[in-house]
Amino acid sequence: MAETGCKIKLQSVSKCFDDKCGKTAVLDEISLNVYENEFLVILGPGQCGKSVLLNIVADMDSADSGTVEFAGDNKGQVGFVFQRYALFGWKNVLKNVELPLRLKGVDKDARRAVAMKYIEMVGLKGFEKSYPAQLSGGMKQRVGIARAYTSGNDIILMDEPFGALDAQTRYQMQDEILKIRSKEKKTIVFVTNNIEEAIYLGDRILLLSNKPSKVMKEYVPDLKRPRKNTSSEFMRLRDEITATMDLAL
Repeated sequence: MAETGCKIKLQSVSKCFDDKCGKTAVLDEISLNVYENEFLVILGPGQCGKSVLLNIVADMDSADSGTVEFAGDNKGQVGFVFQRYALFGWKNVLKNVELPLRLKGVDKDARRAVAMKYIEMVGLKGFEKSYPAQLSGGMKQRVGIARAYTSGNDIILMDEPFGALDAQTRYQMQDEILKIRSKEKKTIVFVTNNIEEAIYLGDRILLLSNKPSKVMKEYVPDLKRPRKNTSSEFMRLRDEITATMDLAL
């Protein structure tokens, strides 16, 4: 059982994949805690196994060794925001967002009331009857975020959710997720390879090495919110993490 105040506890999690050269180690005894209501950012270079780690936490993949423990009955009970939207093209915004509750057997009126709450919260009121093909990339990811919150789970996992967006939309979405978080307290685990994004969003940042990944260092940004990426403190931390991350490659 995870310790008091800890929502998720990973202990010595390792993972290998078979490839043409035999077995490739991706995760090497990763140990970390995720605490209640924190915004934890897992930062690391591309292809270091960040998404693999998140899939193991979500119970969509299994570790070769090590353990993942949840407080209470939260195992597998997480909301998930995917990198590639993962929306159903034949369902409109409302039906995509309400899907987690429909799968849980929640009646139509109740699930639609919850779904509309989060559709409005992510700024998509008036688009509930639109289909994914009619939406921009940022709007699609807003649907994914609304769906994760509609699930009712108090742990939200986000796998590089803004990685496919243009720079301006990415900045807007970072502000949106912080605005939503101020209204809905959840435990968030957010994966990214973008240092500035990690500093802007995270209560705590865990820096992973290149694969086989290990936790290299923990950072707790001592920066007031809203954070300014042009402040001297922000740039100092960015430079420090950059130098450490370069060593990971």
